[in-house]
Amino acid sequence: MKQIIYFRNILSMTIVCLLGTGYSEAATLKGKINGPAKEPLTGAQISIPGLQAGTIAGLDGSFHLNDIPVGIHEVRISFIGFKEIVETIEIKEENETMIKSFLMEAHLQELKEVVVTAYTDKGTDTEARSIEKKAAQTMNVVSAKTIALSPDITVANVIQRVSGLSSERSSNGDPQYAIVRGMDKRYSYTLVNGLKIPSPENKNRYVPLDIFPANLLERLEVYKSLTADQEGDAIAGGINMVMKSAPETFEVKGDFQTGYNYINKIQGFQTYNASVIQKLSPRELYGSDYQAQPLDFTIKNLETQKINPLPDFNGSLSAGSRLFNKRLGLMIGLSGLNSYRGTKSTWFDVATDRFGSNKPALQSMQERNYSTRQFRTGIHGRIDFRINENHKIENYTGFYNLNLFEVRDIRQTMLDGRNYDDKAGNAILAYKTRVKTTYQKIFITNFQGNHKLSKSFKVHWSIALSQANMERPDNATFLRNGELKNFVEQPQNIERGNSRRWEHNQDKDITGYLNLIYQSEKWEKTLLKTGMMFRNKNRDNYFNKYTFDPSPSLQLQGKDWNSYSDVQWDLINPAGSTSDELNYKARENITACYFLVKTEVLNTEVNVGIRVENTYQGYTLKNPKENQTADSSQQYIDVSPSLSLKYKISPIQNLRFTYYKAISRPSFFEIVPYQLEDDDYKEAGNPGLQRVKADNIDLRWEFFPSPSEQILIGGFYKKIKDPIEYALIRSGINNAPMIVPGNYGTAFNTGIEVDFTKYFNKIGIRGNYTFTHSQINTLKALRTRENPAAPASNLILTNVMQKRTLQGQAKHIANISLLFKDLKHGIEAQLAGIYTGERLEVISPFLDNDMYAKPVFQLDFSLEKKLWKKLEVLLKINNLLNSPYEVYIKKPVYKDEGSTLNYPMQISSTKTLVRKDQFYQSFRLGLRFEF
Repeated sequence: MKQIIYFRNILSMTIVCLLGTGYSEAATLKGKINGPAKEPLTGAQISIPGLQAGTIAGLDGSFHLNDIPVGIHEVRISFIGFKEIVETIEIKEENETMIKSFLMEAHLQELKEVVVTAYTDKGTDTEARSIEKKAAQTMNVVSAKTIALSPDITVANVIQRVSGLSSERSSNGDPQYAIVRGMDKRYSYTLVNGLKIPSPENKNRYVPLDIFPANLLERLEVYKSLTADQEGDAIAGGINMVMKSAPETFEVKGDFQTGYNYINKIQGFQTYNASVIQKLSPRELYGSDYQAQPLDFTIKNLETQKINPLPDFNGSLSAGSRLFNKRLGLMIGLSGLNSYRGTKSTWFDVATDRFGSNKPALQSMQERNYSTRQFRTGIHGRIDFRINENHKIENYTGFYNLNLFEVRDIRQTMLDGRNYDDKAGNAILAYKTRVKTTYQKIFITNFQGNHKLSKSFKVHWSIALSQANMERPDNATFLRNGELKNFVEQPQNIERGNSRRWEHNQDKDITGYLNLIYQSEKWEKTLLKTGMMFRNKNRDNYFNKYTFDPSPSLQLQGKDWNSYSDVQWDLINPAGSTSDELNYKARENITACYFLVKTEVLNTEVNVGIRVENTYQGYTLKNPKENQTADSSQQYIDVSPSLSLKYKISPIQNLRFTYYKAISRPSFFEIVPYQLEDDDYKEAGNPGLQRVKADNIDLRWEFFPSPSEQILIGGFYKKIKDPIEYALIRSGINNAPMIVPGNYGTAFNTGIEVDFTKYFNKIGIRGNYTFTHSQINTLKALRTRENPAAPASNLILTNVMQKRTLQGQAKHIANISLLFKDLKHGIEAQLAGIYTGERLEVISPFLDNDMYAKPVFQLDFSLEKKLWKKLEVLLKINNLLNSPYEVYIKKPVYKDEGSTLNYPMQISSTKTLVRKDQFYQSFRLGLRFEF
């Protein structure tokens, strides 16, 4: 009985303590502090000097001041740039709650001569919401402030938090490419300060966004519809990185972070000596007639070692100001990262069985370990000169570099019946070590000018030079085979077909833009705009592959060799792969012109226009084979109308409707008639590949209850003709699987998006959800019995139509971020979750054998604490839940009748696991400063 009374008293005391903060005999004053435009003044100070009491307005401008005794008190409200408010209140009784809001006026000074210049508060959420509200097209904007608080390092990390966007990840688990509204990465383009840039990728047009550090951005804009003055090859949309520009006063900002990836403690980190790698192949070094020898190739780069890597480092520094009476603006920014990332992965090689069940049959299991060192640098400079109030010129130059040093170790177990016995511990094994060094570079420089030639006529011009390079020297493999007997691995033997590959490519773009704008004083709400663009793009692609066999063929581990240096080799092709189709030059000239009219009718902003683009595209093989077409080109013209309607329901509400026509051009790599033995499947080009065309419709309701809050609800529809997708087909004498791009009929993509941001004093919530549904009909193969009623009849292949989603499309995408901001104590925190639903990853040539990525939820955390006015400490944790990436086929594994074999990790009766990657958590701690 005494214990019951004791616990009851403890419980009562606990309840009183928990509720004590809400209970007081004194009164409470609460309300909101707003500016002239009803915007919340976050950080405004509320004080009662006589009581030595005070507080700070929260994220929504609200405040809550407790413990005010009965009586008359003087309340003071102050905020930089606004007139102080002094007001008297009277508390008449205890426990009273007085609700009182304050509207502050801007602080102005009367001068004999006044020059008023308005500047946007750059990089804030308020600026981001203002851009979204005023834009002619449907768009989302992420501010620099939001990026700084997030756990994100690169632009690729940031984009996955935008409504309707997900990301495709690299082998080390980092986001790399943007998937906009379930559309493959090929359907969007990347801009820097509004100008399109080329990709360093050797295969594709799309830009790897992990090359760009997020801390150099002023904001990130995502266009989900296009107007006529924007380039027309973005069916899904465009991603525009607006880089930091000159501030109005001198400013220096920086942050430095260090951290560690937990997976390196679990599996260690494999490294190699990249400094000994030859940048050029023997053919490039000694001439096209040179016959290479094994001694011409380095050895030490293929001898890997396991280390405990140093902590990661990530830092940035930027400085800027305006000089000469604000006429000259300067900004320079630097960023650097060195990190060690790992992946623990299991792959299953599958094929559709040959006995008519149409189920996946396991052929092998691969246990993969990736170790990747990333070294990223970025530098950019922005300079502008205001000649006078009518003329301004500007230059932006940026150089971005990403070096990757990757070791991949594979242990492969054959599961297709060749000595495989899981109970006896017997199996055929294969081993593959690959070292891959990749250098990616993007250089951008552009000059532009804005000129007001009269009260009604303006001219804007721009000249841009951009260059993207990729070098992959001596991409080398070391192949061995072995055996498992009675659960014991036997000594390894050297396998044939070891390769050393040199690849490099360069894309160079020269682009000119001219825009003419006319807006008369008489028709101030009507604007006429016309312009033209010309781009000359050239690509140079190099590929050379050498193949080595062991000589003698039998070289056993422990007897004939212990490391790569001990192995004796025979070079099979001393001249390299000189006639490979991936040695080519390509060109693309695009000429475009447009005309648009922007006006306002009955409170509706109308933007209607038309764009015409002429494309000339072609390639020339450097070393064509006999009877092979060495030169090929095509030319086509696209006429793309666009219409944007924005009905202004109220000053804080819009209703939008947009329509635009767009295309997507195939990449050079896709139309070259190559065949390439790649890491997973053989690849081939398709010279007959056509461009994709699409009609796009958007509808969105927008509500901005405050300058930093929003509710966006919209829908979209896309009708896509000749979409390009990659299919896994089987061809050749051995019916080997091969990945080939192709045009697949007509598809549609439709969906709903919801985006919201809301603040409650110290707490904020930001989230979005996108539902996407797409459909395409494609021809699939089905292996079945000639007579389904007779199990012994002949097996035949038939063609059937299958409805499926577009490649890369997830039906459900959601983001949710919980924010906490305590200005009084200088604390900001964010818990951010990303959910990506099931999506189609790889297309199979057989019915219902496509591969899907499992739904995944990733949780990240960040915390900032202000130590002094200009110094903050940071803590960021990524992938808190160690969310794996898994791919499966929606059918169970095929087994022979009576088979008692058990396959590792294949535990579902309805699905076959194809791949599972684990990345574990990463931690970062750092400092941010500003002065």
